Amino acid sequence: MAIRKFRKIMKPFTILISIVFVLSLVYGGYESFKSSRANQKAQEALSLNGKKITKVEIERTKNELANQYSSMNGAQVDKSLIDIVSFNQVIDKFLTLDIAKKLKVKVPSSEVEEQFKQIEDSIGDKDQFRRMLEFQGLTKDSYKAKIEENLLLTKTIEAFSNEIKPTEEEIKKYYDLTINNRNVEYDSVKEQIIKEIKSTEGLKKYAEALNLAKKEAKIKDIATEYQTLLETTAYEEESFVITNLDLAMQTITEILQKKASTKEEAEKLAKEDISKMIKIAKISKDKGVVVPENLSMLAKFDEYQRGLIFKLRDEVKFTDEELKNFFNAYKSRYEIKASAEANFAFGSIKASKEDEEIAKNKAEAVLKAVNKENFEEYGKSLSKDEGYLFEDLGTFSKGMMVKEFEEAVSASEPNSIVKNIVKTEFGYHIIFVKESTGKDEGWTASHILVRVIPSEKTIAEKMEKINKIKDDINNGIVSFSEVPKLDEDIVQSILIKGITPDGLIPNLGYNPEIAKEIFETPLNEVKVKESANGIILFQKVKEIKPEAADFEKAKDTVKNDYINYKAAEYMKKLVF
Repeated sequence: MAIRKFRKIMKPFTILISIVFVLSLVYGGYESFKSSRANQKAQEALSLNGKKITKVEIERTKNELANQYSSMNGAQVDKSLIDIVSFNQVIDKFLTLDIAKKLKVKVPSSEVEEQFKQIEDSIGDKDQFRRMLEFQGLTKDSYKAKIEENLLLTKTIEAFSNEIKPTEEEIKKYYDLTINNRNVEYDSVKEQIIKEIKSTEGLKKYAEALNLAKKEAKIKDIATEYQTLLETTAYEEESFVITNLDLAMQTITEILQKKASTKEEAEKLAKEDISKMIKIAKISKDKGVVVPENLSMLAKFDEYQRGLIFKLRDEVKFTDEELKNFFNAYKSRYEIKASAEANFAFGSIKASKEDEEIAKNKAEAVLKAVNKENFEEYGKSLSKDEGYLFEDLGTFSKGMMVKEFEEAVSASEPNSIVKNIVKTEFGYHIIFVKESTGKDEGWTASHILVRVIPSEKTIAEKMEKINKIKDDINNGIVSFSEVPKLDEDIVQSILIKGITPDGLIPNLGYNPEIAKEIFETPLNEVKVKESANGIILFQKVKEIKPEAADFEKAKDTVKNDYINYKAAEYMKKLVF
């Protein structure tokens, strides 16, 4: 998408400031702190507007944030930095919950239950899920409370975004700054731009409300170990006040971007980058840029830079000769590339009850044929093309296999073949238990899996139905958008833009074979294609023919690109 491309181009000049909460639904666990009535006071970290916040809350957040950072490029962030950010994130979270109450943001219990069930189902085994919660020191009720809390935080930020109503001028201005490309029509990305503006401006409004709440917050009784973590002034430069939180966040940014490996090196770079931000902010202020007062300093720097870019764009002057020279230097950019848009629908071919019975009979036959001596040799002799699969599973412990498989293994003696075939979501298993601890702690086993696969008859019947749908669309009896309603095995249809002749199908990757067919198929005609993963229906609805670069036709885009280029060039001089 052109928006993403622009962001890559502008990365050296754009300061991306995000106010983010760690809202992971699976806590890393911090069991050092367990509150009870006897030591309740000792477990209190601070009082925020009369509400007691526990040390458990802060320590869990520290642990989560450390895990999050370590998963990003393997970054090792200094504990002292994590402590400052985590402590203030907890305060931000509780202040946001207060804002939610003021805005009367509600989370229906049905949404909490739905999300809880999705997570539980993703684990697959309810007992295992319960054990996971217990390991984290959570119950079902406390976990649901966390889900509700997380949904409240998300909905609160969304509430600010929903209030944003971008004007046509603002949408066009965003398009000119970030996209304006002959291959990307304004109308085709207008809705996406509106969403981005609402999200960006909504987050800013939320940040203002949050920072105002922080200024007015009554924070008392901070436990000794947390007193140095409260946001305070770290230093001042050119009348700009930088807090310990600002410095910690910028230092972490340097580490995550792998510009430095130690806290000391990263902090030095952070201060250098903040000095550059201050320089940009001062120039912005001189040019009349005004930013909201109730923002963090880093967020203000971001706003100053954004405002300066718009000011610089307005100041760029040019002649036709300069535009032509720019056009000739980047001529390939103004060629119209061949592309297409197509409706897609994806379906699966599910096995029938008859196919299920065939697989079951095959599995029963295998069970009769194998013994402990020939199990591996016999399993390997079976054809994968016919749905068989032999696997040496090695050693595994409780909770690693699906419930039915685990129950069968745990009920069997070591050095034995499970007496009956075992049905799971993957098919039918014939299992050889080689070793067992006898304490449900581990087994060593191999198995022969008989997959339930659609027969030729099943495939033919499904394809007959799909081809009937295809013919009905081509004959104007139904529309492509109705396809998901016509067959239960077809997922919702989607429109994909930017398909290229060389095979790029956005969101699907490269598929030269299908891309070639799309370009060869007449407009609006539906085609059906069988694939290894099922069925694909596609309908080309638009095709853009390639066109050589033409200055007069591309003049508006060239002008906009030239303005952006000159503005970015000036920004580079400021920063570097």
